[in-house]
Amino acid sequence: YAAPQQYAAAPQQYAAPQYAVPQQQYTAPAQYTTQYTAPTQQYAAPQQPVQQQPGAESITLPADAHPGKEYSFAAPDGRTVTFQVPQGMGPGSTLTVSY
Repeated sequence: YAAPQQYAAAPQQYAAPQYAVPQQQYTAPAQYTTQYTAPTQQYAAPQQPVQQQPGAESITLPADAHPGKEYSFAAPDGRTVTFQVPQGMGPGSTLTVSY
């Protein structure tokens, strides 16, 4: 299909005028032109669990000791160790508590 000659092109007098648009260069204010530097990532090494050294303590049971009674003491590393008096032991008995 071809458009009729009368519609092919508008006469130059009706053509849209061509305006020259001057190109403008925009410069941002100095406060916005500083270079951004991302903060440096700091990574911590994964912490290894502190290995508790096994220990043992020799305990002489006090006068109120009886089987099943609980006692506590502070281990040299700062931990609180709790133990129960075993069957067959009582006042004055010596036992070794491992922790």
